[in-house]
Amino acid sequence: MKNQVMKASLASCLLALSQGVWADSFVLKDVQVSGLERVAAGTVLSNVPVRVGQTFDDKMTANIVRSLFKTGLFDDVKISRRGDVLLVKVHERAVVGDIKVTGNHIIETKPLLAALKQAGVAKGRPLDKSALNKIQREIKQQYLSRGNYAANVDTKIQKLPRNRVSVKINIQEGRVARIKRFKISGNKAYSEARLNKLMESGTKGKLSFFSSRDKYSKEKLVGDIDKLTSFYRDRGYLNFQVLSSQVALSKDKKSVYVNLNIREGDQYRIGKVKVIGNTGINKNELKNIVRLKEGQVFSQTLLAETRKNLKNRIAKDGFAYSRIGILPQVDKVNKRVNLVFQAEKGQRTYVRRINIRGNFRTKQEVFRREMRQLESSFLSKEKVARSKVRIQRLPFVESVKISTSPVAGRSDQVDLNVTVVEQSSNRFNAGIGYSGSGLLFNVGLSQNNFMGTGKSLTINAANSDATKSLRVSYNNPYHTVDGVGRGFNVYYNQTDASEDDISDYTSNAYGADVNYTIPITEDNSLRFSLGGEHREITTYASTPQHITDFTTANGETYNNILGKASYVHDTRDRFLFPKSGQRQSLTLDVSLPGSDLEFYKLKYKAAVYKGVTEKITFALKGGVSYGAGYGKTTDLPFYERFYAGGISTVRGFDNNSLGPIAKDSSGNPTTDPAGGNLAVNARAELLFPMPFAEDVKGLRMSTFVDAGNVFEDKFDSAELRYSAGVSVTWMSPLGPFTLSYAKPLNAKDGDDIQNLQFSIGASF
Repeated sequence: MKNQVMKASLASCLLALSQGVWADSFVLKDVQVSGLERVAAGTVLSNVPVRVGQTFDDKMTANIVRSLFKTGLFDDVKISRRGDVLLVKVHERAVVGDIKVTGNHIIETKPLLAALKQAGVAKGRPLDKSALNKIQREIKQQYLSRGNYAANVDTKIQKLPRNRVSVKINIQEGRVARIKRFKISGNKAYSEARLNKLMESGTKGKLSFFSSRDKYSKEKLVGDIDKLTSFYRDRGYLNFQVLSSQVALSKDKKSVYVNLNIREGDQYRIGKVKVIGNTGINKNELKNIVRLKEGQVFSQTLLAETRKNLKNRIAKDGFAYSRIGILPQVDKVNKRVNLVFQAEKGQRTYVRRINIRGNFRTKQEVFRREMRQLESSFLSKEKVARSKVRIQRLPFVESVKISTSPVAGRSDQVDLNVTVVEQSSNRFNAGIGYSGSGLLFNVGLSQNNFMGTGKSLTINAANSDATKSLRVSYNNPYHTVDGVGRGFNVYYNQTDASEDDISDYTSNAYGADVNYTIPITEDNSLRFSLGGEHREITTYASTPQHITDFTTANGETYNNILGKASYVHDTRDRFLFPKSGQRQSLTLDVSLPGSDLEFYKLKYKAAVYKGVTEKITFALKGGVSYGAGYGKTTDLPFYERFYAGGISTVRGFDNNSLGPIAKDSSGNPTTDPAGGNLAVNARAELLFPMPFAEDVKGLRMSTFVDAGNVFEDKFDSAELRYSAGVSVTWMSPLGPFTLSYAKPLNAKDGDDIQNLQFSIGASF
């Protein structure tokens, strides 16, 4: 089509020249344009490379035609003369009035339209037929790369009124070609079956009904070749090669036959390893950094890891842009590789200024105090990364990005740009919800970022069938410049344990405490609290025997001095839905001597997160808790006992239903749980974005296995309960929503089963 336009234009130019309209050169008095519909005359005149008053000759004609065609606005241009007036007649290109894409399912319409627009084909623009043909070929190529060899793309242009056209792209995707044979030849050290397990591509197994392994894709095959190469290079085969990758397609374009021909070569081991250059690293430290040892099988992965370790270690001293060269010396006779790492520290780089951006609610100092990279100090990538994690952990931060920008005229200085995205943290809410304790009403003011200072203030009141409570909490994470935090709590709780599926008694308590958090290192901290509590217990005729025995021995009113000490180790990368790191805590709750009751509770909790892929995270959580009385109190108070079962412990079992059963005054078992002074729980969970809703922030789905129970003094593995299921958690702006479906794996007679469990907090 483009060639036809060019031929027509050239012919018109030649025709104009052949008519002899040009005489000798003349002084141009005017330029007149005709044939315009949408394009302004000024646009044409501005692209005519000649002006009124200039001397014009026929050599300028080709330049005018060429200049107007370059605008992309015209299909044809004719130049003629009337006296000393130049006549320019144009024919405008049709404008795209509509674009319709049909038949596409694998590739969505939106990215296809974006690709058309990038190539110059979009609504309201003049139609570039050559670009449209190119896009047509590229769309088909995208389908071919996905294995849709029978795909066909047809483009039609339909004329519309007012010199407009409708572009219709009809796609016939066809079926993805399936791999019928995947053959690897030339292998000696490893079996074909072993190598095939590495591949994402291959034939489908007999029981793999939902597998897409046999769907051929060029990109998948390229990735498989890279995996195969890495596999051999990590096992010492330096000269491994994929000699050829042959892909044959059946006549009906539905079947694919793949053959990889490889050459393994010899296996090499590590010889001498040296690090040269002024690294500033002592020999003992180098032993831990260099992962390659003499005599071991050569590994490309360990080679890259050693290089990265050296670069990171040098960066700690401010040489952020060091270079680590690798000089291999291959001994083909002894099959050894001698390695020399040549380090060039380069110039030390300093941070001139730290710029905080995106903080519309929060004061800059809140983010600056989390920075471990300081201004006027040398740039440390480790400290920058640590700063990012610390800011990312703040509950009022959704995300953070840290980048560097060079300082004009200074090669040894950079500016650090910290861009934060804040999330709502100050909220007044009234709500209604449901949990294992029944219908819940609450009203409260929660400000995790009070007045943009990073301090938190919470005033919350709740009313349910089981609990009536009021709590006021305040915390300042930077009470001192050294990062010592201080907080206060004042609370009142009225609990009807029978409504919480525990036992028939009520408890009224009020108290207050002051707490301190003391950082030890970047990942470790100590927490202390001291407070007092007044508690009153009311029993009934139906109250279980172990409770009446306790109140008979110790009374029903208690004034206790409560202390708490915790050690916390936290390396998580973020506060909400961590993707890596761990959190461990060891906590001692104790009623101090001089209290009406003397008891303690020791709790250990751990959670480990590891990214499986960019979007999938594996989490392993667990804990052990033990409590007992001491001094004048022989037992752990019944209201301090541990319970298991429900959405927060072992899902699939009713709330607080597991463990020892309470007995009535006659010694007969009841249906109420008695709790225990020893609790064990564990959870393995695979978290991933919700299918078809991956863009919804704060929404995660998981598959899990839960285990746990509570015991009376002694642990009995035979009494552990297990369950498995799926769960959805959505951290909505109005409160958390959690829904889980679990099936007990070893329920016993008398266990209360509850497969579907949920917790809702909805504000209005």
